[in-house]
Amino acid sequence: MGDAGCWDRSAERYDRVLAANRRGAWRLVRSLPERAFERVLDVGCGTGFATEAMVAIRGTRRAVGVDPSREMTERFMARMGELGVEAEAHVRDVMAMPVPEGWADAVVSTMAYHWFPDKPAAVAEMALRARPGGAVGILGSGRGTDREYRDLLASLDPPVPSRLVYIYDELQRDERELEDDLERAGLRVLDVWMERRRGRIPVDEFLARKDATTGHMLDDLPEDERRATWERIAAAVRAAAGPEGFAYTFCKLYGVAERPV
Repeated sequence: MGDAGCWDRSAERYDRVLAANRRGAWRLVRSLPERAFERVLDVGCGTGFATEAMVAIRGTRRAVGVDPSREMTERFMARMGELGVEAEAHVRDVMAMPVPEGWADAVVSTMAYHWFPDKPAAVAEMALRARPGGAVGILGSGRGTDREYRDLLASLDPPVPSRLVYIYDELQRDERELEDDLERAGLRVLDVWMERRRGRIPVDEFLARKDATTGHMLDDLPEDERRATWERIAAAVRAAAGPEGFAYTFCKLYGVAERPV
């Protein structure tokens, strides 16, 4: 689910910098079948946006969070404590979840799907943890997200490390690809859709989001080179921004399915 060290460093500012992910998590939870879900497994739980929504509107009383970042799981547990939820958290990858098959009334995963190296296998692992008749809800980054930023990086001369450009092709998926992953996992697909938005964001906010989510891809560079590369990227974003901020496209990819009885 991405580099754990990256998310450890991002945990403290995650809620502030990536507030849009909370809105997406609530949108996903509201799209699940209309019933209560007492037990939820939150895969790539982060600080607990999805489970927070499950508690508020789906009657969840028991929760398990799984995330490769210890800092994230600690913040997840703190949030569950504030909500009065019986909870546990595991510092594990999606492929090694210590959760019994069929345990969860619902399995949710928000903004982690695109980080899974083997997405079909990851969805299959999530499907196994849902009880027969249980729900699976996934929110990830859809194809086209941040294309303006990607194109800007690709235009820089001298070039930035190529992984900063091509990572988007590796991570992002479209509706058909997510639908295929759900079906191959043996799930009955209820709905798959993409929400595509274009907007403008203050430059500092945009750069903080990119540093929190992709900054780790520069970690193997010598510190002075890393700093110089990031400063050059930041300068290019500032130069491309208008009076109302940097223009960007954000595509949220949603999928909702059920495990057959």
